[in-house]
Amino acid sequence: MSIIDLPQIGDWFRRNQADIAIVVGFVFVALIAFGAGRLSAPEIVRNPIIIDKPNASSSINLLGSVSQPLNAPAGESVAVPSTNQAAKGLFVASRGGTKYHWPWCSYGEKIKLENQIWFNSEAEAQAAGYSPCACIASKAPAGYIKP
Repeated sequence: MSIIDLPQIGDWFRRNQADIAIVVGFVFVALIAFGAGRLSAPEIVRNPIIIDKPNASSSINLLGSVSQPLNAPAGESVAVPSTNQAAKGLFVASRGGTKYHWPWCSYGEKIKLENQIWFNSEAEAQAAGYSPCACIASKAPAGYIKP
């Protein structure tokens, strides 16, 4: 004896043929209505990004060095926009502390303005008697090479 009794299943389909046709027809109508609704709905309009004026011909990266455009003549000086970060330095320390930090380090951000000492290099900070914070290695920007 088989588990699937085909003659009995065939009889069930014949008895319920009208109900099955109604259900299948309803599903097809629903799918067609959904597709028509998707086709007729307006697309989400996104405003394009338009650049009216290009940025300055050079920029300052995180380490404060100037990157010139590829078409700039070699040896020609390019005007560098001044930023607050580049004017202060690369590392910050507290007058009463013993460690120097990245400015974006959580410890560096907590130093009060009147107590901040800025250094342009790690060597300069170490020469002043400061040692590196633990964040110097873990939060260094991409491309930073320790001297």
